[in-house]
Amino acid sequence: MTTGQDNSESPIPVDDLSKYREVRFEYNPTFPSILEHLKASLFVSTYQAGKLAVVSSRQGKLELAFHNFEQAMGVAVHHERIAVGTRTEIAFLQSNHDLAPRLDPPNTYDGCYLSRSSLVTGSIHVHEMAWGDRELWVVNTLFSCLCTLHNDYSFVPRWQPRFISQLVAEDRCHLNGMALVHGRPGYVTALGETDQPAGWRTDKATGGIIIDVAANEVVARGLCMPHSPRWYLGQLWVLDSGQGRLITIDPRNGQQTVVCEVPGYTRGLDFMGQFAFVGLSRIRESNIFGGLPIAKRGDPPRCGVGIIDLNTGRNIAALQFHSGVEEIFAVSVLPGMTHPFLSGPRQHEDESKTVWVVPPLETSERVAASAADWLQSPKMVRSEPAVSASSAFASSNREAVIQAGQLSRQSRMLHEQGRVQEAAILLRQAVELDPNNVDHLNNLGNALQELERRQEAIAFYREAIRRNPSFVFAYRNLGYLLKEEGFHEEGLRILVQAQSIEPNDIIEFVIGTTLPPVYASQEDVQLWRKQLDENVDRMHAKGLQIDIRHASAPTNFYAAYQGQNDRDLQQRIAELFLTPELPERPPRSGKERIHLAFISRHFRNHTIGRLNIGLIEKLPRDRFEVSVVSIGSHDDWFSQRFQKAAERFLPLPTNLNLIREQLLHLDPDVLYFSDVGMDTLTYSLSLSRFAPVQCATWGHPITTGSRHMDYFVSSETLEVADADSHYTERLQRMRHVNAYYYRPDSVETVPASTFGFDADKNIYLCFQNLFKIHPQFDAILRGILERDRDAIIVMMEGKYANWTNLLKKRFERQLGGHHERVIFLPTQNHPRFLALHTIAKVSLDPIHFGGGNTTYEALALGLPVVTWPSEFLRGRISAALYQQMGWMDCVVDSEESYIEKAVALGTNSEYQRATSKAILEHCGAIFEDPVVIEDYVQFFERLGQ
Repeated sequence: MTTGQDNSESPIPVDDLSKYREVRFEYNPTFPSILEHLKASLFVSTYQAGKLAVVSSRQGKLELAFHNFEQAMGVAVHHERIAVGTRTEIAFLQSNHDLAPRLDPPNTYDGCYLSRSSLVTGSIHVHEMAWGDRELWVVNTLFSCLCTLHNDYSFVPRWQPRFISQLVAEDRCHLNGMALVHGRPGYVTALGETDQPAGWRTDKATGGIIIDVAANEVVARGLCMPHSPRWYLGQLWVLDSGQGRLITIDPRNGQQTVVCEVPGYTRGLDFMGQFAFVGLSRIRESNIFGGLPIAKRGDPPRCGVGIIDLNTGRNIAALQFHSGVEEIFAVSVLPGMTHPFLSGPRQHEDESKTVWVVPPLETSERVAASAADWLQSPKMVRSEPAVSASSAFASSNREAVIQAGQLSRQSRMLHEQGRVQEAAILLRQAVELDPNNVDHLNNLGNALQELERRQEAIAFYREAIRRNPSFVFAYRNLGYLLKEEGFHEEGLRILVQAQSIEPNDIIEFVIGTTLPPVYASQEDVQLWRKQLDENVDRMHAKGLQIDIRHASAPTNFYAAYQGQNDRDLQQRIAELFLTPELPERPPRSGKERIHLAFISRHFRNHTIGRLNIGLIEKLPRDRFEVSVVSIGSHDDWFSQRFQKAAERFLPLPTNLNLIREQLLHLDPDVLYFSDVGMDTLTYSLSLSRFAPVQCATWGHPITTGSRHMDYFVSSETLEVADADSHYTERLQRMRHVNAYYYRPDSVETVPASTFGFDADKNIYLCFQNLFKIHPQFDAILRGILERDRDAIIVMMEGKYANWTNLLKKRFERQLGGHHERVIFLPTQNHPRFLALHTIAKVSLDPIHFGGGNTTYEALALGLPVVTWPSEFLRGRISAALYQQMGWMDCVVDSEESYIEKAVALGTNSEYQRATSKAILEHCGAIFEDPVVIEDYVQFFERLGQ
């Protein structure tokens, strides 16, 4: 937990709480992580302390800023305005968001609300408020009604419960909460169904009710001091406060369902995404709050805000006040602003911290002319704000710096929304205004890199380094980018420079484990492997322990493409990482169904999505409870299928600590990783224990090396006899290739000219990532080109242009002058990729690391795939599919037989057609295979025993 005291977490002491009380608080790291993920902040009111707190997150820490309001209660939040209910009036704060970046410290805030007016209502015991379609709705507790506001009146009564006979200031039922439905009051809470003055007090433990406003009928009874009804995701949510619970209620029959219990008197509720934000209060021992069920719990109630994950019903994060704040009234989420600035009406008299918003002199007459109309509004000016602002007399250079900071902040918001192109435009303007700011230069480089404009990105990283030779972030970004593009020597040199400025264990690991995506020769493969092994030994000898409790572990992704047994290497690398201490996961017991959770960053229109959707859709729900944990933001038809297939679908942000928290709360019996090693997040998660049993499979076909991974799921046909020695996990061999793969749709034949090829050429398709093209495969490609003078080998361009250049240079040396007949095409969308198969005579499966998804698709279209199975799973998938088909004609056992088979298919049209026909006749055995589901059911049931 992280602790705070007074206003020390606030960037500006807008209200010096220490003059009145000591405020001490703590929170767990997940709380700010969730706010950052949602790009939101909170408003929290407390009438006992007379404060409205702004709760925001910056760099993984909570910041709290407190503002004075006399008995602050209900809070209604809108992007353009905020209303705060107080003892005798309702205060209104208006947006001035354009001012936010100029407030001190510059570029700190992304929103600004300044006190402008208030309406005096008198003491009506304002409780909850909400902005409706056209007006502000207020729960008027003293008069037992819902009301709106008007400049001519204290309030305008609009609705009362049917059982209330008079509009009098007697708080007869303690009407306290309101849920809007489609912009109008839909449901309200009251503490009693009485028409007597303070009559609700006599039965507060069981007298609480929910009323349907439109029907004016009670829809639920028997609640213990209910508060904060909300309509969200088509459900009615209520806080059963005296029980310390969040519940849902079915308005049709009053049925109550407990979502969770929390350690406090619940009051104040708001939602965003999959999270509920719940206010918690201590119980004041009085005739009102004494004797409630929550007081009988073992632990005393707490005060603060809890975050509930609606998918799991677990309290996953908390902000807790230890002193200074005893109760919470309202909790409101402000979406789209991570760090808003707020000026309450009662700040200390400090003119150095005052903001004046004044029209320019030349427009003052026009403003004055409209003053009469303005004064007719129901809000009346009553106070001026007292907050910090930048000087109005800054130099022109200072103004340029401020403007650049504002643009940079706006660009960050656009970037977070996925609008990277717009973000880059603003950052470029910021750089022009403030060319010495290395943060702007570095961030512009990052944006350009995402836009695939890497040469420009490199230029801006270099410029940041030139302007500040000790700016370590630009060194790291530049080094990573250069080495990823295949400029290894320079990339590693720059990363070494970064280490000399600010040593970092992760960077040391990256330097020691970097491998090229494209090798120069077979000798080059051996040289890099030897260096990798030596570097890992050196890190172990040094006693290096890389802390990944709050940062992801880099993967050694490219090692799998060297064609060697990686078991010991993977294990020794995994041992270098220091992982968080997590609670022990007890074995499953007493559950009716086995809870399976599947996790990946690629449950979308991706190879991993295609390989796994069938299994998740087909597992029987009478035996298994199925959860899907999908990391990252995906919104395509495949990700929607995963969401529909799962009983519980958790779309999680790319925040490691938050994912860990969610997995612990999910508490599966079996956690199934579909592709460990393809990204840093799932690799980092694989190094910890989140379930009694954890499994990996061949989305990335290499052992994880993790001591917390229990099984590697493969098949008898995918593995050689002694394959157990390839894995640190226990190898589970299914009977058939363990993917329930849906057969792709057929595709119309297209002419070769569609892709710019002559019709009389023989197309050999090898459309694979370039890091799969092992130097040993060059001899096969050369043999094909030498024996078939009409051959064209079609490959895919590399992710980076330099990858393609590196492979072209190698082919110039290795293919004996035939390299010009290797054609590289850009990455194709899926329909065009399938169309490529219709112009090809044969598909060439790379050796050492062959195709998986690509083989399924080629065979479905009847395109022969020539394959030479290797010792390891990653080179055996195509052969295993042929074996399952019971047809092995395209499986070869040597370099020579590979060349002969490929050329025969490429040059003999009759043989090629007969082979294609045989494939189409046999390939049904590999699609939608029921044996896959049968074997998984037996396997998972055995694990769950």
